[in-house]
Amino acid sequence: MLEVNRHPNITLWTNTEVKDVSGFVGNFNITVQKNPWYVTDACNGCGACFEVCPIVLPNEFQYGLSPRKCIDISFAQAVPAKANIDMDFCVHCYACSRVCEVSAIDMSQEPETETVSVGTIIVATGWNIYNKVTPQYGLGIYDNVLNQIQLERILNPNGPTEGHLVRPSDGKHPKKIMMVNCVGARSTKEGEYAFCSGVCCLVTIKNAKLVLSEYPDAEIVVSYRDIRTPGKDYEEYYLRARNEGITFIRANVGMVEEDPDTKNLICYLETEDGVSEYEADLVVLSTTPYPSQGTDEIAAIMKMERGPSGYLKEFHARLNPINTKTPGVFIAGFAQGPKAVDASVNQGRGAAQAASILMSQGKYEIELVRAVCDYKLCSACELCVQICPYSAITIENGHAVVDEIKCRGCGACPSVCKNNAMSLRYYRNNTFEALIDGTLMIPVVKS
Repeated sequence: MLEVNRHPNITLWTNTEVKDVSGFVGNFNITVQKNPWYVTDACNGCGACFEVCPIVLPNEFQYGLSPRKCIDISFAQAVPAKANIDMDFCVHCYACSRVCEVSAIDMSQEPETETVSVGTIIVATGWNIYNKVTPQYGLGIYDNVLNQIQLERILNPNGPTEGHLVRPSDGKHPKKIMMVNCVGARSTKEGEYAFCSGVCCLVTIKNAKLVLSEYPDAEIVVSYRDIRTPGKDYEEYYLRARNEGITFIRANVGMVEEDPDTKNLICYLETEDGVSEYEADLVVLSTTPYPSQGTDEIAAIMKMERGPSGYLKEFHARLNPINTKTPGVFIAGFAQGPKAVDASVNQGRGAAQAASILMSQGKYEIELVRAVCDYKLCSACELCVQICPYSAITIENGHAVVDEIKCRGCGACPSVCKNNAMSLRYYRNNTFEALIDGTLMIPVVKS
């Protein structure tokens, strides 16, 4: 982040939202809203305001495992490294303003809107983690039930416990840990996801190995349906975890209950041999990642297609997973689909390269095989608007209007037009009729 912020050719806008996107390849107009920090650039991050702020909130960066103040720096490596006030919870006591030695507090700031022109767009909106309250497993109900991302924050040296694994309920080191795979994934239940992320198994194995490296006496049991470790060296990584003493059991955890006295967790495992119980000090759920809220928002703003799982649709799932149906718009990482870090990095590089190649050419050539509308015949029924896969048709002034940049000449609109108002340039009906008549014409033989 620091290197990106210092690069002379990169403008970094944080705390900013995209509100509107219009235009076409080479000439996109993006309207953004820069949300106020309520702190000026004079802030040096000294932290004096944190100490006097009376409002304590859960720390989102630490996934609620530690507190933060209403005025705070988002996380240690945040760019820019200045404080930000959460105005949804601020009580306007002005304690921060009174202690600020550089007079950086400015609660009069308002959102600013700006429109910029760009040639290409790369959408990389990331992911959210499935974190719904689950009575079946106790997530969000029992103190000692975590997800893998919360465990990662605990194991991180800059996490809430400085990298030491402890139970949230009493701060003690857990001796027996149960990890449950496929939570919220590979399921047809309402509110869950049918796909396999392809990364949860590897995250489970990695975190289990990290726990075991610091606490060799820990007993770690992993409940799984199938261990999926595609990729170079990943299967070997899984086998090493088994050899190091991590227990893998093919089982379905039907229920997790808490012992109110010890805060231990009773896990009911369903295996081929029947139902058994396992008492754990800590339960860690491998909950599936899914498209972020930003993916939902940008898809609505840019009218981008999405697949059944909510991810943005690419031009071709196998042959062209970077381009979209809109020329000049590319996708990368989890915005396109679930993938491991290495695949996200590779796709990000591919998207950047594809955008740079397009921009370096200085022009974008298109074929003129495009849909055209005979305004006199058009009844503005909007059938062509609904069927167009490229969002290239709109209704203006009582008739259909085709954006020739977005249109790809697929021919879908003429097939549904009831009035024959829509046609493809160079492929009109009368052209085909003449061709057919000429092909089937029977020569007259004079006797």
